[in-house]
Amino acid sequence: MGVQANVTVESNVFQVLNDAEGRLMRGENKAAERLLALSSAEVPFEFGTLDESGAVLPAENAEDGAAVTYDTPYAARLHEHPEYDFQNGRKGKYLEDPAIHNRAELGQILGAEVRRG
Repeated sequence: MGVQANVTVESNVFQVLNDAEGRLMRGENKAAERLLALSSAEVPFEFGTLDESGAVLPAENAEDGAAVTYDTPYAARLHEHPEYDFQNGRKGKYLEDPAIHNRAELGQILGAEVRRG
């Protein structure tokens, strides 16, 4: 006489993937918000127009990701010319440098959100 057990595991793989994708997008959005705050401390500032144009374009799907943007006609020119002499420690590469120098922190923000679940 033997013993038999039947075990059935039901899972909704698509729900798991959707949940993971949602956590990834939330993590990207949170990391982008942090990057905006970090870059705001370095953006050239005279009247505040450039700084005030900073925004996060939130991730709407996992493939596109979130983006940080500064939207003035001169934003790219000031960003790409670090040799310009800005006041009070402000500088060019105001978005690129904070992203590079804080990549570990930004990665931790994203990872923490993905692991939540």
